[in-house]
Amino acid sequence: MSLDPASSTGYCLTKLSVDDQGYYSDADIYEYGFIDVDLSSEFQGDHCIDLMNRIQELITEHAVNHIAVEDYFFSRRYCVGSNVNAAFRTAIHILARQNDIEYTILNISAWKTFVAGKAHPSKEQKKKWGAIPAKKLYIQQALWDYYGFRFPNHSISETTGKAIVFRCDIIDVVAQTVYYCGLMCGIRNLVMSVELPQDVVWKKKPKKLFEYPSE
Repeated sequence: MSLDPASSTGYCLTKLSVDDQGYYSDADIYEYGFIDVDLSSEFQGDHCIDLMNRIQELITEHAVNHIAVEDYFFSRRYCVGSNVNAAFRTAIHILARQNDIEYTILNISAWKTFVAGKAHPSKEQKKKWGAIPAKKLYIQQALWDYYGFRFPNHSISETTGKAIVFRCDIIDVVAQTVYYCGLMCGIRNLVMSVELPQDVVWKKKPKKLFEYPSE
């Protein structure tokens, strides 16, 4: 299981297969999604407990035996929420060891470079999508161009069950999975078998929505 910790935590579940010699041979991304952490409490510890409980459900249901989680990153320009994200990561590390599960910490620049060939979007991509959206959308572009991975144009709200703007946390966590499987496990045959729902027809099209080529 790969995790991209935040108040909206992306998760990705993957089944790895081995060949007759015991080497990893294939990988199938069979489920992805996001966890909206309950932030109603005034205590950060309660936020971490909620995230741990939600992840524990996934560990139990899917018999998870390894966790990959993105590394810490603190920016001088964007420090809001850094302490919360650090706490979420620590909570995941603790939960993994409570379950006797080994975990791998993924370097941010490394997984982005592996998947997209660069750690940051190009000037053209920033101009096309905007500087902030481009940080996610250039990864989505790379997953489509190099791996043929396509995502729906929406997600489903955990609270209302209705369509909402697609959560980009999923894009990053799938890309992190590609990096882990490809570089760290040496897997070349990587597929994504998640069944895609039909795209939503938006009354008002969300801004900076990634558009796939017409078929």
